[in-house]
Amino acid sequence: MLTPSRFGDVKAAAWLVAALLLCAAASAAAGQERELPRLPKPVRVYTIQGQVSLPEGMPAGQTVVTLVSRSGVPRHIYTTEQGRFEFQDIPEGGYVLSAKNMADSKLSADGVEVDTTRTATGDLTVNLVLRRDISAHAAPKRAEAVSVAEVEQKVPKQARQAYKDALKLREEGQNDKALRGLTRAVELFPEYFQALAERGDLLILGGRLSEAADDFARALKANPRYGPALRGAGYCKLERREFEESAEYLEQATAARPDDANAYLLLGIAYLELDRRGPAEGALLKALGFNTRRELRAHIHLGNLYAREGRYKEAADQLRKYLDANPTDPTAADLTEVEAKWRARAAAP
Repeated sequence: MLTPSRFGDVKAAAWLVAALLLCAAASAAAGQERELPRLPKPVRVYTIQGQVSLPEGMPAGQTVVTLVSRSGVPRHIYTTEQGRFEFQDIPEGGYVLSAKNMADSKLSADGVEVDTTRTATGDLTVNLVLRRDISAHAAPKRAEAVSVAEVEQKVPKQARQAYKDALKLREEGQNDKALRGLTRAVELFPEYFQALAERGDLLILGGRLSEAADDFARALKANPRYGPALRGAGYCKLERREFEESAEYLEQATAARPDDANAYLLLGIAYLELDRRGPAEGALLKALGFNTRRELRAHIHLGNLYAREGRYKEAADQLRKYLDANPTDPTAADLTEVEAKWRARAAAP
C-alpha cells in the first residue's frame, strides 16, 4: 500500500518523466526545425558588353578583352570584326576590364573598373579605346602628309586648343569629354574638318551612325580630299549596306592616303559585296601587303572570293593562313570546318 509520502515520491517521479519526455519532444522538434532546408538566395547574372576602338576611331578587331574579378580570376574574349565584345552570365560584383590588340602589341587599353551595381537591367556597356604605348627608345613616327587645305586653314586659337585637348582626352579613354571638346572646336570654327572627322569617329563608337555620317559629310564639304573623312564616310555607307557609294568613298580614301591599309580592307569588302571580284582581290591583297596583323582578316574575305569562283584549294589556303596567324580566334573551329569542306570539294573529281 502506498503511503502518502511514497505516493508523493511516485507522483514526483511521474512529473519528472513527463518533463523529460516534453524536453525530448521539444528538442526533437527543434532539431527538425533546424534541419528544414532554407531557400537559396537568388543568384543574379549580368552581361558586360561594349566596343573596343582604335585610336583613330575605327573598330578594333583582333583584340583580346580581359575581365578580371576581385578574386583575381580572369576571363578572356576576342572582339568581332566590328570591335564588339560580350561577356555573358557574369556573377554580381566588381570587375576590371582591359584590352590588348593582337595585331599590334603596342595598342592596349588600361584597366577600367566596372561594377554590376551600376545597372538595374542586367546589362552593363563599357567602351574601350586602345592607346599606343610608345617607349622612349621607339623609332620616331613618320610625319603624315599635310594637304594644301590643312596648310591654308585659319583655325582660331581657341578652336585649335579645344581640338588638341579633345584628342588627349580621347587617348585617355574619356570619350564623353572628348566629344564635348570636339563639339566646342566645331562651334568655334564650323569648317574645322579635322575636328568633324574625329567627332564622327567618336559618334560611330557610340552607335550614332547617322550623326557620324553627317559630320563626315560636313568635313568633306570643307576638304573633299581629307582621307579620314573619306574612310569614315565609306565605313558608314558599308554599315548601311550602300555598297556602291561606300566603294566610291573608299576609292577616294585610298587615293588620298595610299598608306591606309584599313581603307584597302574596307574597299575590298565593299567590292566583294558588289561582286567585283577582280578589284576586290586587288584591294584585299593590297591590304595584306602592308604586313600588319590588323588587316589579316582579308585572308577570310579572299577565301570567300575564291570559293565563289570554285577555286576551293586557294580558298582553303587563305583560311589556313589566317588560322595559322590567329589560332586563338573565337571562330577558329567554324573556320576550320569550312576549310575542311573546301578542301574536300577541291579533291572531288
